[in-house]
Amino acid sequence: MIKDLFEKLKIVLFTKRCRVCGEVVCFDEDYCEDCSTLPVIEKPICPKCGCRKAECVCKKYKRETEYKAVIAPFYYKNSVSKGILNMKMNEMPRLSEFYGEAVASAVQSHYETEAFDFITFVPMRRSDLADRGFNQAQLIAEIVSQKCGIPLKAVLIKKRRTKKQKRQKASERFANMYNAFDIKKNADVVGKKILLIDDVKTTGSTLTSVSLTLRAYGAESVYCAVAAIVK
Repeated sequence: MIKDLFEKLKIVLFTKRCRVCGEVVCFDEDYCEDCSTLPVIEKPICPKCGCRKAECVCKKYKRETEYKAVIAPFYYKNSVSKGILNMKMNEMPRLSEFYGEAVASAVQSHYETEAFDFITFVPMRRSDLADRGFNQAQLIAEIVSQKCGIPLKAVLIKKRRTKKQKRQKASERFANMYNAFDIKKNADVVGKKILLIDDVKTTGSTLTSVSLTLRAYGAESVYCAVAAIVK
């Protein structure tokens, strides 16, 4: 009886969760059965959409991008989509550790010849950040910075409220994000090669809008890395 009570208390007080999706797992495990092996996006990839070249979706989204390339370790589906949603919407910021490590590995693999001046991340409005308590893109970027040895600089601000991108049609997403970002006062981006981090890329409208802002202020080039890509 005492042992059963102790086991119940362990579950309540010291719940351990899968590093990918956030499901409860045993104390001696890091991943649930569904997440024990995850398929990654393998080379060669299309630099514009970030998908494997054999699965390129550039014809689906015809708008030109303002970034040089985008990469991701995963497609946004199954356990990965569940994990990213749990990270953002169900107060599981700790899941950013796994996704940060995965993005860092992708950066080291795909951008091994690029010398970035610094890493930055897609910002949130101050009120939205206060409501959520964290910016998942920033958490991922912090881990990528640590793992890759690239300085992290918060140079961007989101200057106006935008509609939820997931509720917009593909044709509406760029207009929704247009002119939504600016750089912070005294931020130095002139002539810099920048690595921009976000959690998910769908059409690329957010990454394009942020990249356009950075380039308008003189950045030499912007490369992107996200945790997952919608195919």
